[in-house]
Amino acid sequence: MRCDACLHQIPAFLPSPITPPAETSPLSIINTAVTILRSQSLALSHLTDLYRADPETQNQYVTSIQLMHNALVTGGKIVLTGMGKSGKIADKLGATMNSLGIHAATLHPCDALHGDLGVLRPADVLVMITSSGNTPELNQLLPYLPSGLPRICLTCTPDSPLGRGSAAVLSADLPGSLLERAIYGVPAPTTSTTACLAVGDAVCITLSEIITAEQEERKKNFGRWHPGGAIGNDYKSEEQSAKPVFRDVMVPWVDVGSVETDADELEILRAAAGRLWVCVGNSKLFNAHELGQSSRKAAAVGLAVDGLRRVGPNDEVANLGRGEIVLVAKDMNNILGIYQGM
Repeated sequence: MRCDACLHQIPAFLPSPITPPAETSPLSIINTAVTILRSQSLALSHLTDLYRADPETQNQYVTSIQLMHNALVTGGKIVLTGMGKSGKIADKLGATMNSLGIHAATLHPCDALHGDLGVLRPADVLVMITSSGNTPELNQLLPYLPSGLPRICLTCTPDSPLGRGSAAVLSADLPGSLLERAIYGVPAPTTSTTACLAVGDAVCITLSEIITAEQEERKKNFGRWHPGGAIGNDYKSEEQSAKPVFRDVMVPWVDVGSVETDADELEILRAAAGRLWVCVGNSKLFNAHELGQSSRKAAAVGLAVDGLRRVGPNDEVANLGRGEIVLVAKDMNNILGIYQGM
């Protein structure tokens, strides 16, 4: 009954376009929406089955990921390009990659022919996004690409000129029954763009997980690179709630003065200036206010770094004894700071 009530709230008459539609009834309007949404859902289900069961699609996906990862670890970047709606997908995927800490850039095919080809570097990888696999503007780029530049094609038509000429193909292949012309008679991009975008999103998350294995670290990075909006606010709230008790009074390890083991008295005093702690030879820790007049005397009362108790960055230390000193550390080789009981 509630659905019928909603339908009755839709105006029975809509402004007449130049060419009147076949029907303007509320039911017809909703039927069109349901048809499109169902088609999108079926397209994604088809892709899921394709990637789950087709060995060639799987191999091409893995090769594509390896090419992109190799570019990133050798100081290169992922450059995405496409024309029209595919260009919008390139923009979206590039933005997602950057928000995940993946170095990416977008390149408009027409601008590329007027100077922007300079964005491409030998260590980069180029991802061409094209539903047809035969976009003229992308074909025009081919003779001018840097020699040896790896090329990946994200396409609904793997067996196409651009698909066959690429080092790897990210398949968004759909059966004819799920293409736009078969669904509603007009090839306006809907299911094809959804398919390409979904595969592209899968690439972004896959790369992110390979580059940063720990989920907590990925969450931290994403929050750091996305400080604005609701996502940024949520991250700040989570960070604040997870903040350990000692963080406000912890002395970060980067703020600890550091000198070599054979440092003379003057070097130690210089390292202590304006600091609370000094570490000598990465083995002895001194309170800068208690150094006294002689660096030798200070060395005699220094605290052995290896002998200090260590706590994790999220451990509770509210019951730490007065004056007790602990090191805040991720592990034995990764000290974050010093905390002294109050």
